[in-house]
Amino acid sequence: MSFSRDRVIFVPVIHTDAESVKRVRETIKQQRPDVVAVELDRERYELLQNPPEQASVDQMTPSGDMIQNLMQQFALLEKNLGDMVGSDAGAEMLAAIEEGRAIGAKIALIDRPLQMTMQALSRVPLDEIYRLAGMIPEISVDTEGEDATEVMESLREEEGVATLMNQFREEFPNISRALIDERDEFIARALRTILDDVEGKIVAVLGAGHIEGVKKQLQRLLQQESAG
Repeated sequence: MSFSRDRVIFVPVIHTDAESVKRVRETIKQQRPDVVAVELDRERYELLQNPPEQASVDQMTPSGDMIQNLMQQFALLEKNLGDMVGSDAGAEMLAAIEEGRAIGAKIALIDRPLQMTMQALSRVPLDEIYRLAGMIPEISVDTEGEDATEVMESLREEEGVATLMNQFREEFPNISRALIDERDEFIARALRTILDDVEGKIVAVLGAGHIEGVKKQLQRLLQQESAG
């Protein structure tokens, strides 16, 4: 059986981008993979399937738990950006699942469970959490003042994503480890397991900021295996 990473077709997406939804559908139709793997865990998938009422999202109040508040702010930021560009957050993941089922592919939820990520964030120094939490409302206001289309165009460029990720890592190294690097490794291990289970292709639908990290981690795992 071939363990080549070449059997994995990575589809980078932006979570509030109609173009990403279109790209996901077209890729799955063209590639007809054995498996469609998406950057979701069971809890987030169920939330996408049964989203909270709009009013309850708009009226979310701080809980007193800084980690919970941070995740709520991320959700509101995604919602606001999605409202501006006309695409719901997570629509690209649901589209991937729908297209995968339509061609008879297996569906794999390959992201780390949300509770594990929350636990990882709980180990981040509080000053870093407070700094990021304080910046998110400013980011929301800045985005509203700009042309949302221009923001999305920047995020669609590989260089734009790389620049943003590097800036984020420099400013928030511990949060980056919990939200990005550890999840990249988890996702890579999940893909490695799928490569062992199927002969054909895998389409992996991931946020654009995860693509390079997951590729590197998957390559490392495969090299370790071949060396052993």
